[in-house]
Amino acid sequence: MVLKLILTILIIVLISFFTGFNLQNVCNIWLFGKTFSNVPVFITALISFAAGILATLLAIFFAPKKRLTSEQARAEAERLEQKEKKNLERQQKIQKKIEQAKARVAKSDEKKSGKDSSSNENLGEQNSASENSSEKK
Repeated sequence: MVLKLILTILIIVLISFFTGFNLQNVCNIWLFGKTFSNVPVFITALISFAAGILATLLAIFFAPKKRLTSEQARAEAERLEQKEKKNLERQQKIQKKIEQAKARVAKSDEKKSGKDSSSNENLGEQNSASENSSEKK
């Protein structure tokens, strides 16, 4: 509580110093077709700040608010749950397809390696047969 009081006093002192040093600086302001001359810059900054706060408060309090009833919240939760289930099912299907593709690749590799070994055996038999025929001659 004391900290808030000290902070408030400090802010008031800073604003007072800012005001005191800028009272000599003046400007002309054109607002809705009327020109105001010799307006202190401090007043211009203060009014601009206040206008920003007012616009923000109006936007916050008068903006249309979308509030969900408990039924709408349950329906939204259910919809998200169904979406999650669908995504999980899709991931499982994709994983299954990947496993099937890996199995097919493994089978084709086995067949290729089996053909290679049998063709190597056939080549070995052919080489030994040709050696035998050359020895007979």
